[in-house]
Amino acid sequence: MSGGERRTPSSDDELDPRPLRSRVARLGLLVVIGGILSVTAISMAIAPAALIPGVSHPVYAELVPVNAPAHVASAPAPALTLGIQATPHTICAFGLNTCAAASGTARVTLTASAGSGAVLAWPAVQVAFVVETTSTDGVFDPTAGEPGLSSCAQAGGVLCEESNGVPFFVANAQQIANAISAANPHSQVSFAMVDYFANVNNWDDGDGAEYHVDIPQFIPSSYFGAEVVSNFQAKVLNGGWYYGDSDMADNQLTSSSITAMYGTIIGSGLDWSNNTHHVIVWMGSTAPRDPNYPIHGCVSYQNAYYCNDFGDLEATCEPSYTFSSGTSPNCEGWVKSQDGNATHSIAALAHTAPSCTDSIGGVCTVDTIDYWDSATDPLSKDWPTGTGQTGGGPGGSVVQQDVQHILLAGCDMAQATGGTWDGPAWYACPNGQAGTLQYVPHGPYNNPVTTNPTLFNALRQIGFGPILQTQVASGTGKPIFQFVPFGNIAIDTGNLQPTAACIRDGVSLRTCQTEPSIIHYDGVTYLGWNWSRNASTNVMYVGDAWTASFNVLATGPPYTTVPVDACTTVECRAGGSTSVDGLFASATYVPYTNNTILTQSFPLGQVAVEVTPPTSPPPNVPPPPPPVPPPFAIPTAPPVPVVQQIGVGNSVGVANLSIQATAAGFLGAGFMRVGMKNRPVAMKIAAKSGPHSSKFDLEASKKDTGIGRFE
Repeated sequence: MSGGERRTPSSDDELDPRPLRSRVARLGLLVVIGGILSVTAISMAIAPAALIPGVSHPVYAELVPVNAPAHVASAPAPALTLGIQATPHTICAFGLNTCAAASGTARVTLTASAGSGAVLAWPAVQVAFVVETTSTDGVFDPTAGEPGLSSCAQAGGVLCEESNGVPFFVANAQQIANAISAANPHSQVSFAMVDYFANVNNWDDGDGAEYHVDIPQFIPSSYFGAEVVSNFQAKVLNGGWYYGDSDMADNQLTSSSITAMYGTIIGSGLDWSNNTHHVIVWMGSTAPRDPNYPIHGCVSYQNAYYCNDFGDLEATCEPSYTFSSGTSPNCEGWVKSQDGNATHSIAALAHTAPSCTDSIGGVCTVDTIDYWDSATDPLSKDWPTGTGQTGGGPGGSVVQQDVQHILLAGCDMAQATGGTWDGPAWYACPNGQAGTLQYVPHGPYNNPVTTNPTLFNALRQIGFGPILQTQVASGTGKPIFQFVPFGNIAIDTGNLQPTAACIRDGVSLRTCQTEPSIIHYDGVTYLGWNWSRNASTNVMYVGDAWTASFNVLATGPPYTTVPVDACTTVECRAGGSTSVDGLFASATYVPYTNNTILTQSFPLGQVAVEVTPPTSPPPNVPPPPPPVPPPFAIPTAPPVPVVQQIGVGNSVGVANLSIQATAAGFLGAGFMRVGMKNRPVAMKIAAKSGPHSSKFDLEASKKDTGIGRFE
């Protein structure tokens, strides 16, 4: 596209590249003509469209126009610190390197840093519940006939210390969603749900799913309770309160938590949205199959009598699982990799999966809740005695190790992803976070207790992770950063060599827009960048820094120090720069101080332009022709000095002059003309004696007085 071709800006990079003084002026005219628009309506017209229902694109306005009246000076201070530098300072014109500067291009570097002026912001949040359904979680089926070594289950009842976590969640799903939304009034919160059970372990007889999506679409809180009942309770619990055939022949102390978390994070069957922050709430009471959290099954109320057949240590490798949208690695880790690949753990996946990095906050926050039940209480009566296993029974040393590993796994995941943890009130995580849950008896298997005040409070207070940050500048529908050249400084599109970096906490973000958009508008060619290639993460926080570099050249005079960028600050005007067709080098963003779009000019950048001498020799011009000689040559004798001054009227003796020289001088000066009236005639010359041989001899014999004459 040529520089003079006009391109209508698209919504991807710009809605209108110019600060809309003309639009603001027209709006003011409408106010005068109509006389009916309120101040509120005017403020809505210049607010981001995302804040106005029914408006799909924001309206852009320069907060402080170039010719702003004095009262506009009360506008909020800029939230970004902008800088510009051109290196080298002196360049040759026309992109050549034959002048003294020896460089035809300058490298322009733009910088922006997010400093003060930020406020807290709360984006929309999607919460996915990952609900474990092992027997101790509250879904034990005492009618299945596999009581294990639990004394209470052997007596025909539920487990001695079975949690009512799952029945409570089903019965109170609506109130839980309402409480979470009410605790976060600034955010729009939506919910989805996943459940899981089996881990294909030695003790699992294949009753449950390793990964099952109950509610695939994130729905508002007002619909969540009904969806939990109609999808999870009706289809997974068969309309009741317990999991059919969930008994002591199934896994109890370990489960498929790694597989379930992997599928949830990558969004298999879920509709994670990029313009939200992603939160996962894991609820259960088992350890992941990871060597950092080993479980000794021989002391278990579940499997002690199988110990001779299968050994003591339960599996520590989660098998690979194929989801609808990907396959998990074999032996995926929990918070640390097991195979040397640093990305092969659930905690790493929460930081690297596209569904997490593309979310607001750049990470999937995982909140973990460990129920208080048999598996998390080392003193529970469900731990069997009399089995002969060293360290077994309530309070046994091996039992305590198993419980410690279960609870530590929950603590570690929350800390690794910026989430929260809650669990039994008797336990505290290594970071000092103490549990708050009190034990609530389950009650009958088919009519469980569905109240649990401390569990309800723990769910109400789940954390949303790092999204409550000090946001400084949020992108709009046009590039945040723009560079507009001024005068005869032009973007070297043929040798741009662009670079850009977005730095947060000392780390360069991979979503940074490193290649600028080359934009043509009304004959002006300029560059545009956003902080992020993803619209949902196009936000700068306190401490963020942006930099971009590219090449420019001078396409003509003046040959002096000139502005590099079109800009509108006081310094810019003093340096001879201004906007070009309403465009100037700027940052356009919502500063989160009053939700008004701010257009902030970059400062003045300058280069010195030197004239470039020609690089080729002058053309071959033929020498001028020699002067035309006089009609006949006039010999010149050496002049005789004239002693007497000759004035007008003076008589000059002939003897005092060289007549021949004087005559030649007059002829050379054009003062004398000599001509002949008659043609030359034959003259008498000497000849040998004898008969007449010519007309001269014949005429001479007649005794005439002359042969001819000169006149």
